[in-house]
Amino acid sequence: MARTKIKVNQFQQYRDALIQKQSELLDSFERDKQAGNAQPDDGIQDLADKAASAYSKELNFSLSDTERTMLVAIDEALARIRNGEYSICTNCGATIGEKRLQAIPWTQHCIDCQELQEKGML
Repeated sequence: MARTKIKVNQFQQYRDALIQKQSELLDSFERDKQAGNAQPDDGIQDLADKAASAYSKELNFSLSDTERTMLVAIDEALARIRNGEYSICTNCGATIGEKRLQAIPWTQHCIDCQELQEKGML
C-alpha cells in the first residue's frame, strides 16, 4: 500500500512539472507570436534588411513549431497520468526509468525504444 502512495505522489510531482513546462511554453509561444507580429515590414527596407527580417520571422515560427510539438507531448503525458498509463513505454510496455522521467517528464518511450526511434527503426 505504501508503494502505491509513493507512486501517486511521484506522478503528482511529474504532473506539476508538466504543467509548469506547459505554462512556460505557452508564455514563450505568445512572446514569439507578438515579436513576429511586431516586426515592421515597411517598403523602405533594402534587400539585406528584408532578408534579415524574413529570417528572424522564420526563426520565430520554427521555434513555435518545436514548442507546439512539445505541447502535444505534454498533453499526451498528462492524459497518460489521468489514464494510469504514465511511466509505461507506449511502444513496448516496459516501465520508463525514474531518472528518464525526471529529465524528460513528457517522454513516451523507455530509453531502448527512444534509441530505436532516433535511429528511425521505430
